[in-house]
Amino acid sequence: MRFEVKLGNQIVGFSELEGGDAAMGVAVGRFFPTPAYGSIQPYCINHRDHWIPIPELTVGLAGGSPIQCSGGIQIVDLSPELGEAGIQIHLNGVTDPPYGELFPQHVEAYKKQFR
Repeated sequence: MRFEVKLGNQIVGFSELEGGDAAMGVAVGRFFPTPAYGSIQPYCINHRDHWIPIPELTVGLAGGSPIQCSGGIQIVDLSPELGEAGIQIHLNGVTDPPYGELFPQHVEAYKKQFR
């Protein structure tokens, strides 16, 4: 699935949120920026080690409601060292919609660890 990352009503990027930790309710993925990301990129680079949430930053399915996260949303931007492939997004503590509905593949991978 493709998720939109928005700052207010402006799309700043996309992610597949291909990784995660089901037990912690964390979803992680490579972040693909749009040109609008430039408005917050310096902030994301400067705060990557000591993140302070951006209140207007949301993530949701295209055309859908934002995903609620008790631990916030963080863009970890290591692009100065690694190039554009070095940008990730983390959704911390996904609460609504339920984690298992959004990321059943992460839940299944977690369960397989204990089989």
